[in-house]
Amino acid sequence: MKRSAEASAAQDIAALRSALMVREHLGFRRASEALGVNPSVLSRRVLALEDALGVSLFQRSSGGARPTGAGERFLGEVERALELLTKAAVRAGAAGRGEVGRLRLGHVWPLTAGPAEAMLRAYRRSAFDVELELRAGSAVELVAAVLDRELDAILIDGDDAPPGLDRLSLWSEPWLLARSLEHPDEPLGHAPVLCAAGDDWARIQRLVTERGGARAGVRVQMTSHDGVLGLVAAGAGHAVVPQSVALATRAGVAFSPLPGAPALRLIAAWRNDHDNPALRRFLSQLRAAPAPPPPQIASLMKPLRVAGGQR
Repeated sequence: MKRSAEASAAQDIAALRSALMVREHLGFRRASEALGVNPSVLSRRVLALEDALGVSLFQRSSGGARPTGAGERFLGEVERALELLTKAAVRAGAAGRGEVGRLRLGHVWPLTAGPAEAMLRAYRRSAFDVELELRAGSAVELVAAVLDRELDAILIDGDDAPPGLDRLSLWSEPWLLARSLEHPDEPLGHAPVLCAAGDDWARIQRLVTERGGARAGVRVQMTSHDGVLGLVAAGAGHAVVPQSVALATRAGVAFSPLPGAPALRLIAAWRNDHDNPALRRFLSQLRAAPAPPPPQIASLMKPLRVAGGQR
């Protein structure tokens, strides 16, 4: 039954296109030559269409065929309908290939510098008609959002992804200690360590206490990473941040490596049963992309300045 219905629809469209060709070439013979079919086959198609409609579409003569008034109105509407059908087919194909649609990405760390910025720029070049939505948040919030299908994929630390999500390793980043340019050599623990609202407070606390900093000295600030670094620049404390934060900030702070700290391992995580062609295209691009170059810590170090303004 299904195959019969599909075959009937294909025959109807072929008959409509045949009638349009007859109208364009003002004759069955010339239209059949353009289509590469026998004139008698073309004539039967159009006759069957006229019988189904109950109206003559063409006035036939030895010199050719011209549309009747009813035929001209009908074929004009058919032409517009087929144009819409063709555009719909093109859009459907583009959507199936992930070239149009929407991709919703969640992220903890900034996407405005380093490998993350290059990743988004490359994706936009290959899928410029895809609407890209970004949501920043804590790892816990983003995991919940991707599990609830509110996000297509999330970019988080590999340790934060639950077993139920598929994952793709992206790159690693070192943890850095940020201090005011006024006190670039102040030991860890001599000032409170500040972290942003979306940070993993427990992890920051471990990184600090394992290196001799005071456990009670980690304070959550209800602001962004750049807001935290603004406080550090003002002398309100230190911060422990990954390289992506250091690359993205304009704050006047001094960065130095955090000795012995394990790297932050960035991954993409998503639901295996989430069927979004734009997501498949994004993941395919990530898999094909070359690994980012190793971080150049020295390039992130701010010029150090001692109290009094001397360098």
